[in-house]
Amino acid sequence: MPDIEKIPNPPTKRVFDIITSLFILLLLSPLIVVILLAMALEALVSNQARRAFLYKETRISQGRLFTFYKFNIFTKQGLSQHQVNGIIHTKNLEKNKSNLTFVGKILKQIYFDELPQIINVLKGDMSLVGPRPTNQENSERLFKEGQHAKYILKAGITGFFQSHKGLEVHGDQNELDMEYAEFIKNNPGWKIILYDIKILLISVKTVLRAEGI
Repeated sequence: MPDIEKIPNPPTKRVFDIITSLFILLLLSPLIVVILLAMALEALVSNQARRAFLYKETRISQGRLFTFYKFNIFTKQGLSQHQVNGIIHTKNLEKNKSNLTFVGKILKQIYFDELPQIINVLKGDMSLVGPRPTNQENSERLFKEGQHAKYILKAGITGFFQSHKGLEVHGDQNELDMEYAEFIKNNPGWKIILYDIKILLISVKTVLRAEGI
């Protein structure tokens, strides 16, 4: 890829990510246990006792490959049918509810299938706020089309576009991510944290609307 300047997150944003992620894990740990128990029960009932709790996929953040996590909400049949050249396009997979388990449909509805990405944040693969990560194939396509936001910024669990799902926004996903890139580039750490808090609070409202499917 051509030499395009990547925008690093300031140290204050990284500290905020770690502290907030640990708080979220502590706050939601009872719920996470319930989710895991529900997934295990469904796996036993459906005779899939060896079913993995986590779905893992190679995605890319700022040009760097990493292992992306989410709860395994997919049926085995759905995963096998949507794998092309070793790559699974989860967006296509998620469009058909029949590809989701019973528990998976509930988690997807309230966006809780994304909770394991807190692990990615703690590992430094992602930030709480940033452009959503994609696979290498799609990343290269976007780059060729001149959509560079996912290349120059560290990927995130949520962003302006995702937090405003179902609401009218003033630009497409790449434009909004590029605006965020400029904001990070031109503002001090404390302002970035305040903006991230705003995005996270709006994201909570989006989760409460439960429109994930």
